[in-house]
Amino acid sequence: MDRPPAEQPAKRGRLILLAALALCGAVLVAIILTGKSTPSAERSAQERCESEVRKRLAGPSSATLADVIVEKSSLETDGKDQFPLTLDEPLKGVDVARISVLNVSGLVNAGTESGATIQDHFDCRAYFVDGSLAHTLVLFDHAH
Repeated sequence: MDRPPAEQPAKRGRLILLAALALCGAVLVAIILTGKSTPSAERSAQERCESEVRKRLAGPSSATLADVIVEKSSLETDGKDQFPLTLDEPLKGVDVARISVLNVSGLVNAGTESGATIQDHFDCRAYFVDGSLAHTLVLFDHAH
């Protein structure tokens, strides 16, 4: 038996809502599958890099980081990325096509063992394998 005419607009509205939800889901899946850097990838790269920078300082608890920038970077297989790719697990032996890089850079103000405060520039390379943060490499302008 057919439904009364009053129920047909409600049924049509539910179908439109379901179609809209399916479209939103498909868009979300497409974004995830494109492998583009997401705010969460940038956030995880920044948090991990800031932690790794602090670990390398004489006075990590008093250190402050400033002017921190997170940006996409290309993989430099013959440059600064050569050693992590050839010597460090978990990147050693991984097909470079699976690796993407975010570069986190900024300034750190940190206390020295003698009590002085120094300011130094840092670069941190955050390596992602298939979209998951796998490794970091911290580079300072000066020795710490």
